[in-house]
Amino acid sequence: MASRDCDHIVALVGAPNTGKSTLFNALTGASALVANWPGATTDVRYAKLRLGSKTVCLVDLPGTYSVNGSGPEEKVTRNFLLSQKVDAVLVIADSTNLERGLFLVLDVAEFSPRMIVVLTKIDEAEKRGIEIDVEGLSRALCVPVVPVSALSGRGIERLKEVIRAVLEGREEAKPCTSVVVPEKLRGLHLEVTRVLEQAGLPRRRAAWLAARLLEDQDWAWELVKRVTGSDVAEKIRELVAEAGEPGERAALFAEAKYEEASRLYNRYVRSLREATGPEGLSRLDRVFLHPVLGPLASLLSMFTLFLLTYAIATGSPLDLLLDNLGLHGAAEFIREYNLVELTARLMDWLASVVESSIPNPVLAKLLGEGLLSSSYGVGLVMTFMPLVMVLMALIAALEDSGLVPRIAAGMDKFFRRFGVSGKAVFPAMLSLGCNVPGVIATRIMDTEAERRAMVFAVPLIPCMARLTVLLAFANAYFGSGLWSSLAVFTVYMIAITVFLLTLKLMTRGSGVAEEELLLELPPVKKPSLKVIWWLTWDKLKHFLVRAGTVIAVASLVLWLLANYGPQGYLGGVNEAESYAAQLGRLLAPYISVVIGTPSDISWRLGFGFIGGFVAKEVFLDALAAVAPAKAAGPIEVLRSYGLTAAQALAVMVAVTLYIPCVATLSAMYSETRDAKLVAAALLYDTTVASIAALLTRLLLEAL
Repeated sequence: MASRDCDHIVALVGAPNTGKSTLFNALTGASALVANWPGATTDVRYAKLRLGSKTVCLVDLPGTYSVNGSGPEEKVTRNFLLSQKVDAVLVIADSTNLERGLFLVLDVAEFSPRMIVVLTKIDEAEKRGIEIDVEGLSRALCVPVVPVSALSGRGIERLKEVIRAVLEGREEAKPCTSVVVPEKLRGLHLEVTRVLEQAGLPRRRAAWLAARLLEDQDWAWELVKRVTGSDVAEKIRELVAEAGEPGERAALFAEAKYEEASRLYNRYVRSLREATGPEGLSRLDRVFLHPVLGPLASLLSMFTLFLLTYAIATGSPLDLLLDNLGLHGAAEFIREYNLVELTARLMDWLASVVESSIPNPVLAKLLGEGLLSSSYGVGLVMTFMPLVMVLMALIAALEDSGLVPRIAAGMDKFFRRFGVSGKAVFPAMLSLGCNVPGVIATRIMDTEAERRAMVFAVPLIPCMARLTVLLAFANAYFGSGLWSSLAVFTVYMIAITVFLLTLKLMTRGSGVAEEELLLELPPVKKPSLKVIWWLTWDKLKHFLVRAGTVIAVASLVLWLLANYGPQGYLGGVNEAESYAAQLGRLLAPYISVVIGTPSDISWRLGFGFIGGFVAKEVFLDALAAVAPAKAAGPIEVLRSYGLTAAQALAVMVAVTLYIPCVATLSAMYSETRDAKLVAAALLYDTTVASIAALLTRLLLEAL
């Protein structure tokens, strides 16, 4: 358990788009881990930080605007703060939008024993002419207030010192602000607080919980019953029964807290000039938030990302452009020395070094060819890593620019046509990296029906592992960056269409809430290279860990299956007699019908699909292990299968839509505890993949 390794636990609480994750990375060096904390209801990100002689576990909680509501993010954050022995809470407030940030500060101050307020984006605030009386605000709240700029590193060392001082008791960090109570309800609030105190609750906790009971929060009533008993809860119900409608009381509390936040803001913040957004921002919003133009702009953005990915990682179609301009030498240089080609050469060099240093020829082949070579194993997957890395970096730039929330808001009405709210954007986008966190993120959905539908459908979203396969096949069979981008884009559109139709099928008759998605839109800005690196590395490191463990083990097993048979070691010849061939022939008739390949190719593809069940990247390893012809380089290995463009695209569709990997299936069962749902998803995905791949091939062959 992570908490056992910590001398102290410090939690980060902040609203979305306040720079919370950027600060987390600046403090920890982007070394985040994911753990299931004892008593926590969901996985949380954390990282270890050395402060003096102590190990501090810094926990990054979900972005939330409050800790008192009933939403999923609020529930996770509140439960963590209540159930864990948290030694300090860092409350993140955006310096450029401090009036809103102070609402969350007051929320946490009502029950947190130790608190530090961190004012992020202080350099941006100064550029906008915003002056903050940090010392005055600190005196008013009775807690340290530290201005920082996570991107430039300004204030980070000071923040570390303040955290250390608070943990060691050298600096006071207990908020002096009491629970904000509207004038009309103060007498009743005092009565309820006394009842809770008499039941054994500390005064601060009793006052905070009394306010939540007057707001009629369901979770607060459950908490009272759990910690004090049903009798106390019933006594309090009798007290508040004649105090007006619960909705009115809740509105009064919210209004009082906003007024207090405004009072603090007006006293301690001064704007020297009117803040203005960048020119053209409203025009950009009108495009992405438009019910028709918004989805079209999103699709165009995705296609552009794929095209840029190939241009940066493989040099195509820049090489074709240079050829047309008569610059043949420059075009050839790009083909020979692009990122993918250089990575392949590096992996082949490593493989040759390993093979030459091991005297046993079979072991040398196993580790060199079966593991490191660019034509097999981990080496094959790593060869296409530049493509994946570039695409992830471009997506990270899109996130940091502020366009992603606009896409989510613009897609809300679109998603509602398929039975779910716009919140479906978030698990869907997470699934572009990996389906496992995408399945877990379905907890954000508003209803159980929406959540089950998303768990069922999210594995149809192409993850990064499947992206590796798609990029490899497109590069091998569709040549230029333009046609390769179009091929990958087409498969993504097919997968997303199937995903949406599946949602519609799963939510028939269940309905969806009519309220529109409420989402704060951050200002559009120039992406930061540092943030792009942090976001890209955060996505890639899990993939690299898999490459070093699951994929490495699977690659060795696949090589052994392809090089051994009932007669023993085959020495890389006559794979048709191998154990791999025996497994592949189980699927060969099916592959021949769907993909349209002859039996000698079908069993090899069948072996690939079996390997892909372990992890989708292993699909490439399995194909390389039983390739029809030995070839130098990963592209030539795939081309040795001799597929037509229609067959290659059919394979790409099938591998994208067929059964999820083992880890995703495990996450689906863990989230639903419904074996029937998981089994139905297996059958459904396989059926849909077969039909979609067959129709894709037949359609292209008919053209």
